[in-house]
Parts: sequence; structure tokens; C-alpha cells
Amino acid sequence: MNSSKVKTQKNLSALLGLALAVITLFQAGSVKSNESSDRSLTSIEEAELRAEIDNIFPDDGLTITERAYAEIEAEQTNYVKVFNANNELVAQGITTENEELRKLVNQADFLIQVPGQKYYRISE
Repeated sequence: MNSSKVKTQKNLSALLGLALAVITLFQAGSVKSNESSDRSLTSIEEAELRAEIDNIFPDDGLTITERAYAEIEAEQTNYVKVFNANNELVAQGITTENEELRKLVNQADFLIQVPGQKYYRISE
């Protein structure tokens, strides 16, 4: 007699477990479908996002390669200051405009770069 009760309880437990698994799967599918509908942007949000992207990446008509060359050229025309071993200013300016300054920079050791300026020291 006990064995039939045990079998019935096991069958009932298995059936209950299977029902819970099915309910859980349906709930997970329902949540997933609701999330995907919430992900779509409204036209106002899309316009704001496009405006923000346009501000970050201006459309100046340059290709990526041309923009990279322009950035390199701008970086190379930084203002430089050259100091001697006693930390006295020897020369300053833009190396592309001054041949003597370019020679000093080639002889000097690089110290630091801050936005728009590079510092060098000549060790004697």
C-alpha cells in the first residue's frame, strides 16, 4: 500500500514540477517580448541622438583619411619651448616656421607635452 502512495506522490511532484517549468518558460518569453518593444526609439529620441552624433562627428566633407592627416598636421605644428641644462628658456615657437628652433629640438630631450605645447631640454 505504501508503494502506491509513494508512486502517486512522485507522479504528482513530477507533474507539478513540469507545470512550474512550463509557466516559467512562458513568463520568460513574455518578458523578453516586452523588452524588445521598449527598445525602439521614438522619433524625438532618434532625432536627439542623431543631433548629438552630428555634434561629435561634424560633417566637414573630409574623408576619414583626410581628417587623420589634418589632425596629424595640426599636432605637428604645436608650439615648442626649449630649455638649457639650467632650465633657462633658450628658444620658443613653431618648428615649421623656424629652422634654428627645429635644430635645437632635434638636439634636445623631450620633457612633456601639454595641449598645444611641447617642452624640451638640451643637456650640455
